Amino acid sequence: MKKDSLNFFVIGAAKAGTTTVFERLNARSDVYLSPLKEPNYYSSDIDTSKFSPEFRANTRLDLSDYFSKSPLPVLQVGFIRDSSEYASLFAPAPSTALLRGECSTSYLFSHAAPAALAAEHPNARILIMLRNPIDRLYSHYMMARKYGFTSLPLCEAVEKDLAHPSPAWGASELFVQLGLYSQQISRWRAHFPDIQIKIMLTEDLRAPDKWQGLLDWLKLPQAATQHNKSDANRGGLARFEKLNRFLTSHGLKHKLGNLIPSGLKKKLVTWYYNSEALPNMTSEEREYVSGIYAEEIATLQRELKLEVGHWK
Repeated sequence: MKKDSLNFFVIGAAKAGTTTVFERLNARSDVYLSPLKEPNYYSSDIDTSKFSPEFRANTRLDLSDYFSKSPLPVLQVGFIRDSSEYASLFAPAPSTALLRGECSTSYLFSHAAPAALAAEHPNARILIMLRNPIDRLYSHYMMARKYGFTSLPLCEAVEKDLAHPSPAWGASELFVQLGLYSQQISRWRAHFPDIQIKIMLTEDLRAPDKWQGLLDWLKLPQAATQHNKSDANRGGLARFEKLNRFLTSHGLKHKLGNLIPSGLKKKLVTWYYNSEALPNMTSEEREYVSGIYAEEIATLQRELKLEVGHWK
């Protein structure tokens, strides 16, 4: 792939609004984003052979069927290592597209991605979405419960994850690590000038002036219609969590899913995951997680001059 053929990357953080950014920008005719939203191509330090059984059960690793389709359908996540497959994600991009790129949340955390991406796309603009790490962790935890990765109470799930002998993307949850933004941002600033990096907060997505500021930074014209203020990728919990955990841990969810017709499958998934009346973080849980991130939030204020004091 030629240098600068891609000029825009949303690199994370996970559970911080990247799907909302993807959907809003991808709806524009002058933007082309990879139909595989998270190809994770430049995160070469992610070792898929070490994925946990639970993560593997919820992730399509063999994408040969996906790449046989034309046009390529929208798919949330994959782990592409073949350069020709990665290039094929962008082959349909029209010459009129002002913005061409992708949104992989692993890039912010990855040690390998900054240098690898800079080597091929040195002039790309890098958007970093940050969410209050306390709320990000809880959202991540709820997602882990939704997909059957854990059934433990929050504090126990975090402690167990912190004690993982080999923490890594897909091998463990990285509940705490993914919210330690300052070190991750520093790795990217070592390879891209600050003028090419924009940090945006999740709450900014609900402010029209902040969204317009992003469009201005991307040199995109004002959209004819106002953006939808709602968030994409809403959370939810399985109606039968113990059954969901069993199906996930035994690798049965994908097998059963392949037996169900696609039309019925969509209706079943909508019913299976309930998004109403989800539990909130308790005061004890918030105090526990707040203690974990107190110094990190102070570092973001002190070293990156981010206005995140309200996160405390």
